[in-house]
Amino acid sequence: MCDSVSATPAPRVRFPALQHRDFRTLWTGMLLASGTTAFQYYAQIWLVYSLTESALVLGVLGATRGVAMLTFGLYGGALADRMDRRRLLMITSIATMLVNATLGTMAVTGTIVLWQVFVLIFIAAATQSIDAPVRQALIPELVPREHISNAVALTMAAQMGTFALTPALAGFVIDALGPGGAYAVSVGGNVIVIATLALLHYRGAATEARRTSVVSNIRHGVRYVRGDGLVLRIILIMLTMGAFGSAIFNGLIAKWASEILDLRPGQYGVIASMWGLGTLIISYALASTNLLDHRGRIFIISSIGFGLSFVAFGFARWLPLVGFAYLLNGMAMAGSNVSSISIVQSIVPNDVRGRVMSLYGLNQSVAQLNGITLGAVAQVMGMAFLLPATTIVCTVVVVALVLTSPGLRRIDAEPVAAEPAAPPEAAGGA
Repeated sequence: MCDSVSATPAPRVRFPALQHRDFRTLWTGMLLASGTTAFQYYAQIWLVYSLTESALVLGVLGATRGVAMLTFGLYGGALADRMDRRRLLMITSIATMLVNATLGTMAVTGTIVLWQVFVLIFIAAATQSIDAPVRQALIPELVPREHISNAVALTMAAQMGTFALTPALAGFVIDALGPGGAYAVSVGGNVIVIATLALLHYRGAATEARRTSVVSNIRHGVRYVRGDGLVLRIILIMLTMGAFGSAIFNGLIAKWASEILDLRPGQYGVIASMWGLGTLIISYALASTNLLDHRGRIFIISSIGFGLSFVAFGFARWLPLVGFAYLLNGMAMAGSNVSSISIVQSIVPNDVRGRVMSLYGLNQSVAQLNGITLGAVAQVMGMAFLLPATTIVCTVVVVALVLTSPGLRRIDAEPVAAEPAAPPEAAGGA
């Protein structure tokens, strides 16, 4: 007679990636790091806006971050494939803490001027652009292959879900302490992030990439992406969403909220929290279910949904509708991010993963750089024209890219393969 206990299937673990101690530690650090970074982004925006009240200067703020990300992001991806990834994260986290502490102190004491803000933000963005691909590349080394999608979903939940609370919290702290005071308070989060990294057991191993120069490593990563049509198309779609959506939300939104919606920082923070709530709902829904088995379909639906909800946000003036459009946009962005990274992480070899993730992250640098273009247009044409027009352009391009990407529709039918082999590194100097 069959044993009834042994015949009963084991219950499904809701968050299997969290069973692994090092991933759990890294995830906790990401949760804290994301909340701190989001808090500081809001403080930066309102600090610069309080000094200038200029849409163009807000665009320059985004461009400053973008130049730093573009300059150092690919370098960071190459370093992630050459160095002990934990040690590299420690270095970038300590550097970020020191820069942010300096900016916060100078802002609180009233000794900071605009050019110093931009220099310090450039340095902070440069270190963060190195940090981001390293964290992403580290994930598949801390969990088995079958748990990668769950780990990606949890990671995106940590990175984006903090926006459910951070905008409102940051807005009210800025109202109470000013942008400088809010920035100084946030540095405590940087300290805790460093402490979590110190608890990791993981230690990296030597890689093939160390046999060639960093420049050769970067070229090899670019060639890999150009040769993989699916990865390249995913990067282009995310780049478009970032170039328009993130460019607005990471800088110019302060002028939109102030002039068009007539909101103070604290009031806007409440509305913006709806975006974070949307990311939180979708990220944890994807992490706790088997939905990522259909990650190709999820990416298609989410990308198109991002464009449509972006349009709704651009034309809304009634605050409940603005908040609802923000909620849908956050859900769509989270769905796009989680599903796209899950696809990329599953098909890219570990030896080039850092460089591929740095190219994937270019959407943020392009978004920040495009901020100065959009800021200049807003300065001439006004925000009432710029934002609705931007949402329409973004939606048309995203939908066109999605509908002309047959590989996305086939990805769900393909089984998850074993760790793919990396193409050999080309020897040679810089």
